[in-house]
This record gives sequence, structure tokens and C-alpha cells, in this order.
Amino acid sequence: MKKLLYSLSLLAGSALLLPACSSDEHSKKTETETTQTASGAAYQTIPVSVETRAKQLALPGEFVPYYDVALYAKVNGFIKSMPVDVGAKVQKGQLLATMEAPELESDLSRTLSDLTAAKGRLNISKSNYRRLQQAAQTAGAVAPQELEQAHAVVMGDSADVNSQQQRVAAARQMKQYLMLRAPFNGVVTERILSPGALVGPTQKDAQPMLKLKEIGRLRLQVTVPEVYAGQIRQNAPVTFSVNAFPGKTFTGKINRISYNVERSVRAELIEIEVKNPGLQLMPGMYATVGFPVQRQSKSFYVPKSAVVVSMEGSYVIAVVNGKTHWITVQTGNESGDQVEVIGSLKPSDRVLVKASDDIRDNIAIQTVAEPSIAQNHE
Repeated sequence: MKKLLYSLSLLAGSALLLPACSSDEHSKKTETETTQTASGAAYQTIPVSVETRAKQLALPGEFVPYYDVALYAKVNGFIKSMPVDVGAKVQKGQLLATMEAPELESDLSRTLSDLTAAKGRLNISKSNYRRLQQAAQTAGAVAPQELEQAHAVVMGDSADVNSQQQRVAAARQMKQYLMLRAPFNGVVTERILSPGALVGPTQKDAQPMLKLKEIGRLRLQVTVPEVYAGQIRQNAPVTFSVNAFPGKTFTGKINRISYNVERSVRAELIEIEVKNPGLQLMPGMYATVGFPVQRQSKSFYVPKSAVVVSMEGSYVIAVVNGKTHWITVQTGNESGDQVEVIGSLKPSDRVLVKASDDIRDNIAIQTVAEPSIAQNHE
């Protein structure tokens, strides 16, 4: 009897323990699944630094040609010859390509023939008019109406001659269009078509024959953030450096100001005219431009690695309540491994130290704080 009671007690205890163990294992499993889903790696964050730094503003710029044109055929025809190729330095008015169009030659010949015939008719009508004038000196020899009719014929033939002369001039001008000439001094940067190609304005999907750029002078274009736009002045001196020439500093001045802040980037476009006689600088090169402006108010600084530059623009990734928030910024002064950022930031914001465009907006991530960089540094 005692053995039976003892066995029943053991069975009851086991039954009570089994649900507890099952519940505990389920809790641990759920916790592990949640951690894996929500985090992965933990990202380091750092607060933005609020500082006042009196340094020259450095902004990126890009060189573009002073003039840039794609040259198309103005009349229909075939390319006969093209004596220039990529890299050719050409002068204004230089022949770049010759086309042939037999129908234009025919038009010119026809208009010349029509002009010759019109001149012949005018000579005859003038001769008749002069004879009638001489005969009219004898009273009653020529009726006044006949004389007026002869004069009207002379005027009509004269107008016809003028019309034919204009047609000849137009035909000659059309023939001139068979010769493609350089509209300015420059360099041929692309040759799209070759001799034998059919060209003309009536062709479907017409292509340019050549692309010509003036690079003896360049435009250095820079977008200046809105907060600095009021400090930019016409003809103010600037310095700039180019990655292709490390250690070399170039000088220039602000030649053109757009006086327009683009809403998409909240920045103003300015241009610096750069003389380039040796053709060392080329369109498409980037430059770092220093402007004689200084920030008198406090600015936000973050590590350079915190700024993402992608197709969506430049931004930092702030973390609020465990979720990412892209904040569009523009960069300004650089100091060591830090860069000034201009955007909708607050001193209390924490941003990812190492941001990338792989980290999407409005997703939950795990973070770990990094030691703060100096804040409110005067």
C-alpha cells in the first residue's frame, strides 16, 4: 500500500513539472527569435557636435565646358568627308564635315536658269518701253494707255528678277549648309557618325555628327548651401584645388551668381570662370573650392563616415526610439575626420557613426552608444 501511494505521488509531481518546463523552453525560444528578427549587428551611434568654427568654407565643384554643342546636319544628305576626329583642336569657322546632296545642286542650277530667263524678259520689256517713250514724243503716235501697259510690264519683269535673285541666294545658302563649320574654338570630344551616313533634319531619331566643347575656358560650378548664400559676393576671390594636381592651388573669382535657391537641394548655383590655356583641366573633373565666408553661429558636426552620398542625395541616419530616420543634409566645412552638416538636425539627435545606403529609412535596429565627441564647443 505504501509503495502504491509513493508511486502515485511521483506521477503527480512529474505532471506538475512538465508544463512548467515546456513554458520556460517556449519563453526562451520566443526571446531568441525576437532578438534575431529585430537586430542582427548592433550599430554605434553618436550625438551631433554643436560647435562654432571660424574656417573658410570648402565646397565641392565640377568643371563644365564654357560652350558645349552637338552639331547636326541642317539639310538632308550623305556625309562625304570628315577631316576631324576625337581630340582635334579646331578654330572658329574651320571645316568639320562636308556633305553631298545632288538635289541641292539641281535646285541651284534651276534657279540660276530661271534668273537668266527673268533677266532676259526684263531686258525685252525695257527695250519696248524705251521705244514707246521715243514714239510718244510725236503727238498721237502712241496711245497713253499703251505706254502705261508697257511700263507695267517692265515693273512686273523687274519684280520677277528680284524674286529669282532671292531664290538663287536661298539655294546657295542651302548649299553652304552642306559644309559643317565650327561655331567656336574648341575640341572635338565625340565623333558619332562617319562618311557615308545619311543625315538631315527629316531623319527619324537624327543623331549629331560631332560634339564640340570649348575647354580653353571652363565654368567651375558650385552649389552653395542656402545658409551661406547671403555671404557670397560677385567678383569675390576664391581658391580651389583639383584631385588630379595634388598640392597645387588655383585662384579665381566668382563670375556669376544665379540668385536662385533650388528648392530640391536648398542651394544656390554659382560659377567661377577658369582660364585653361594648357588644357590641363577637363570637363567633368571635381574641385574643392574655398570661399571667403565664415560661420558666425554654431554649426552641427558629425564624423565623415556618418554622411551617406547616394542617388537619393546626401543624408545622415538618426535613430529615434529605436528606428532609423534619414535626414537630408548638405556638407560644409571639414575638420579632421569631422564635417559640418546643414539640415533638419537637433542637438539632441544621435546619428549612426558608420552609415550606408544599405540601412533603409524607418526600420528598427539595435544600437550601442559610442563615447560622445565634444559638444557645445565654443
